[in-house]
Amino acid sequence: MARGEQILRHWNMLRTLQTRGEGIPLRQLAEEFDVTERTVQRDFEILQESGFPIEHEEDDYGKRFWRMPHDFFRTGTLVLGLTEAVSLHLAHRLFTPLAGTHFEEGMQSILDKVRSLIPRNALEYFADLDEILYVRRTGVTDYSAHTDTIRELTDATRAERTLEVSYRALWSRKAYTTRFDPYGLVLYDGDLFLIGRSHRADDIRLFKVSRIDAALVTEEGFKRPDDFCLEGQFRSSFGIVQSAGEPVDIEVKLTGAAAGLVEERVWHESQKLAWLDAEATLFDEAPDEPEALIATFRLANLVEFKRWIKGFGDQAEVLRPDWLRSEMRAELLAAAGRYDG
Repeated sequence: MARGEQILRHWNMLRTLQTRGEGIPLRQLAEEFDVTERTVQRDFEILQESGFPIEHEEDDYGKRFWRMPHDFFRTGTLVLGLTEAVSLHLAHRLFTPLAGTHFEEGMQSILDKVRSLIPRNALEYFADLDEILYVRRTGVTDYSAHTDTIRELTDATRAERTLEVSYRALWSRKAYTTRFDPYGLVLYDGDLFLIGRSHRADDIRLFKVSRIDAALVTEEGFKRPDDFCLEGQFRSSFGIVQSAGEPVDIEVKLTGAAAGLVEERVWHESQKLAWLDAEATLFDEAPDEPEALIATFRLANLVEFKRWIKGFGDQAEVLRPDWLRSEMRAELLAAAGRYDG
């Protein structure tokens, strides 16, 4: 039996024992987890050796009812359920992109406090939970080299102090310097971004933290606009590129696997999906499954949206607006032209 499958069964079994205050018979546990009673007994032996206080009581007829104290993870006024404790144990995986920063140090401090509530043997038993939940990432940025900069950015944002920033924009290999009023930090797809007012541009700008060569806190203060909202800056964008201009309605036709993939997720708050009924032909009846998915979005910045659509190849077609359809055609033809000859 796979280790991950066994740990998952043990995890669910402990949760069941912890929530059944009156206890549960061995046979019922075996039926719930589709194993033999002997397997349940072996599971109990493993878990008891790991420090979990699984106990039983007998009724007047000698029937045993198994349970585990619901407040097993109690300390002072704090009570953690098993799922909560294990979830916090896993939470550290989600902070991997911020390893080496004070954000990750804060999470580590919280986890250390929580782990102190869990018996050592039990904690070691669940140490390989990656067999159940593995966090997969690609293109991870190493922010440990930027930890001092991130701390400066956080402090300046909180204190509303202007920064002197040296920044390397994506479109230029040379760094330029500007004064910058930091309004907040945004974590997107494993990357940190600083948003605020650039004195050089006299407008709101977004700086990727890994491209900031230096950030010095100045004595100059600023007042963040009362109507500024971090979430609102990206409400009409498809990713991290800020909304610009008035949003427009976009309609895309998706077929094949692309249609199924798009239907599985909410890609943007404005998203609306509708299946087109497949039409019968002269020789064939209409298939049972829909033929195409129509996806509509309302967006103001289309840079990342166009990249996303291109990723579906010939299974995605922009229907409207006409100007976007023309742009997509031109860009796809230019890309195909690189393979000529």
